[in-house]
Formats: sequence, C-alpha cells, structure tokens
Amino acid sequence: MVVGVAKRMRGLQQSVLGAMTVRCRQLGAVNLAQGLSQVPPPASPLAAGARDFEHLGHSYSQPEGLAVFREAAADKLKRCSGLSVDPATQVVATVGATGALMATLSALLDAGDGVILFEPFYSYYLSSLQVLDLHPEPVRLVGPDFRITEESLRAAVTDRTRAMILCTPNNPTGRRLTAAELAVVAAVADEHDLLVISDEVYEDIYFDAAPHLAAATVGNLGERTVTLSSLGKSFSVPGWRLGYASGPERLVGAIRIAADSLVVCAPTPLQEIGARALGLGDDYYRDLRAMYDRKRRFLAEGFAAAGLSPNEPEGSYYLFVDCSRMGVATGAEAAEVLLEDNLVGTVPGEAFYLGAPERPYVRACFSLPDEVLAEAVDRLASGSLTHG
Repeated sequence: MVVGVAKRMRGLQQSVLGAMTVRCRQLGAVNLAQGLSQVPPPASPLAAGARDFEHLGHSYSQPEGLAVFREAAADKLKRCSGLSVDPATQVVATVGATGALMATLSALLDAGDGVILFEPFYSYYLSSLQVLDLHPEPVRLVGPDFRITEESLRAAVTDRTRAMILCTPNNPTGRRLTAAELAVVAAVADEHDLLVISDEVYEDIYFDAAPHLAAATVGNLGERTVTLSSLGKSFSVPGWRLGYASGPERLVGAIRIAADSLVVCAPTPLQEIGARALGLGDDYYRDLRAMYDRKRRFLAEGFAAAGLSPNEPEGSYYLFVDCSRMGVATGAEAAEVLLEDNLVGTVPGEAFYLGAPERPYVRACFSLPDEVLAEAVDRLASGSLTHG
C-alpha cells in the first residue's frame, strides 16, 4: 500500500500569488503581484522592541494571547472601528488574519456547510474552505462598482448555507462596503441565521474622508459577526504573522479553543511589540493613508498611460486593472504578457473568482518603495500594451 494524500487536498496547488513571486525572482521582474507590504514599518515600536527584546517573554502565551496585546487590540478597535469588545473574553490573538480565519471556520462550522464568497475574493478564502471540507457559494459582484445587491445575495443562499465572508476594504478591488450594503447583509444573515466573518485587515488604509465602517457596528450584525484584523497591513509587518479575531463571547470562546488546537498561541514576543504598535496615535494613520494615496495615484497613472484601465480603489493597497484593451481574453493572458514582455508581475483576475471573470483583470500591489513603483511604471511604458 502506498501512503496517499487526503482527498481534501486534491486539486489544491500553491497560491497563484506565491507562484508569481517565484517567477518574478527568476525573471528579474518587478513584483506587483503578492501583497508583500514592503514599505518601512513604524520606527518607534521597532526601536523599542530591539531595545527590550532580551527581556520580553519567550515562552508560550495563554492561548487567547497576552493580556497586554488583547487590551491594545480592543482599544484600537474602539478608536478606529467603533467596536466595543471586552479584551478578556472577546479578543483572541492569532497567527495572522489567516490563522484567525482558520480558527473561526474550524470552531464555528462543520464539514459540508456552505459559505458565501463575494466574487472577486481573496484567494486564500477558497483554499481555507477547501482544506476544511466547506462548500464555497459564490455571489458575483460586477465591476466597475462591485456592489452587493439584495437580489444577488438572496439568490445565493441554499439549504446548507451557514456563513458568509466579507472583506472591507476589499482585496482585490479596494471597495469599501457601504452602510446600505451591510444592512442587506444583516437582513439576510438574520433571516437565515448566518455567521458573518468580516475580514477588515485593510481597515486603516482608505482614501476618502469617511472613517472605516466595521460590519459589526451595523444593525444587529454585532451579534453574529467575527471581525478579523491584522498588524501586517497597518504596520507593514506581514512576516510577523500576528492578527486577532473579535466578536461575541460565545463565538470567541470556541475560536480560542480552535486556535489553541491549531497552533498553541501567537508569537509571544511579537505580541508585546505589537501592543506598542497598536497604541500609535492618529497622526500615524493619517500619514499612512497619505502615503498609500500617493502611491495609488502614481501607479494608476502608469497603467493608464500604458493604455489600460485601472480602477479607483477606495481602500487597501491594490489596483484591479481591466486589460481589455490589450486584446486578450483572460487575466491570465494579460498577466503573462505583462510578465514576459514588460517584466512586471501581476496576479491574474481568475485567482479571485470561482468562475471566469467578465473581464481580463489583473491585480497590482502598490505597497512597495517609490523606486520600485517607478521602475514598474517605466517598464509599462516600454512597449505597447494595447491593440487596435
């Protein structure tokens, strides 16, 4: 007998995002594909961490995380998202937001349950569902506005639907869900008693005056919503793998047990340093948004000058670029041309859909140093990308 691979792993492959990063390295291409967040982290928590690292905790923390980290997370949720949570019972530290997602899915859903995904969606949602034998149920959001409608959401609910995953600001489109859209989500979730998982890791990166709107603050969503957050995006430390989940005590208690079973605890010394980052003041976040707004505009102008059609993201640090004018049929074809002919790496739009997108999209990340973005723009301008 030959030892085999679990059935749940059949068809699963390395993330397209990671695979494109490998190809960029091989070809010497500018990598706009993976959201590597390569802008400098804030100096003060790094300096304090380097100074104090020897004296930080280096054993396990309790499964839910250090009290100092959970208190800092609860304080930030209140200041930046308007969420009031008890750090003792409603917050759990996790190994990144992906760890928070896996713990939430493991704790609150059973194999075979249906989970609504709004297309386009972050590709790791799909792989997480597949690993846990959960069934993805897509709701197609059509560009350029990618708006949730009551009709499309209600049509997607089946007898096995038990949850839905939101992302606001969205990856890959940068859309921020409105109060009206979240009211629709609340009505459908209440009617069918659905769990709502709201991925809000880009909560601090947005480009208009309105503050972040947390899903759990709308209507009665707070009673059934688990909010996922992360330090990776707001503080440019994705490699720390430090996130947290918050929500009703009855749900977070189960998530804590699942997180303990999966990974024991989040990195202890980084929780202590992360608590200091979470305490940064409003000036930090204003500067963060101004920096990303500048980078967003610069890269969008570069794609537009090359004849393509980038969207205008309201948040996150991605452009979702319509490559129809390249004369290609798919985002995969567009990404291949950009990589081979211009040495610019992007992610095909197909990575964010279950079915075929209605347009040949690619996603491009602008969380990169200015000189890297400038090189990408120069390469986009180096040859004709449009036909006709």
